[in-house]
Amino acid sequence: MPSNVAPWPIFREKFPIRKKLFPPGEERATLNEQLTNIITMEGDSLQHRSQAKCLMTRWNMHEDFYNFFMIGASAIDFAFRTPLAHRSKENGEPNDVPLYIQETWGLIYGKGHRCDIHTHWPSLWSYTYCVFACENCSPLVFPYTEKKFEIVPQIGQLVIFPSWLNHAVPIHECDHDRIMISGNLNVAMKENAVRSWNSE
Repeated sequence: MPSNVAPWPIFREKFPIRKKLFPPGEERATLNEQLTNIITMEGDSLQHRSQAKCLMTRWNMHEDFYNFFMIGASAIDFAFRTPLAHRSKENGEPNDVPLYIQETWGLIYGKGHRCDIHTHWPSLWSYTYCVFACENCSPLVFPYTEKKFEIVPQIGQLVIFPSWLNHAVPIHECDHDRIMISGNLNVAMKENAVRSWNSE
C-alpha cells in the first residue's frame, strides 16, 4: 500500500456540522407525537448521571423502538452524503465507510435543565433530532469551533457532527419542554454490524 494512503477514516473538513429538516406535515407530526410518548413512558433512566442534567432514557432505544431506529438510519444516510469520513482502497480510491447505530436515547429538558460540555468520542458521528422546541429554547452550542457555533432547535431538524466536537446545551429557560433524540454512529467493522430493523 502506498505510504500516503490512509486505510482508516479521515476528516476532509475541520468542523463538518450539517443540519436538515424532515418535511413538515402529518407524517412528521405523528412521528414526533409517538416519540414524545415513548420518551415520557421510558422516563429518566440516567437520573442526571451523565452530562445531560435532564430526563434521559436508556442508551439503546433503537433496539426496541422503530421510530428511534428510523431517526438513526436517517442520520446514517445523511452522513453518507457528507464528505466526512472515507478510507482508501489499496489503489488509493476512496471507499465509503459502513456505519451502524451505536447508541440512541431520548431527552426531555424542563425549565432549568442543561447539558454540560462534552464529546461523544470515540464514536465517529453523533446526531440530534428535535422532537419539540421553539426558537427561544436553548441552542446546541459548539464552543471550540473557529467561531463559536450555535444551532437553534427547530421541530423536525436533524443535526449531524463529528463525535470529537465539544458541545453543550445551556440552561433551558422556556416554560415548556425541549424534547430531543441524540445518538452515535460508528464504523461497522463487520458487514453484519450494519443492522436492519428487526421487530422480533
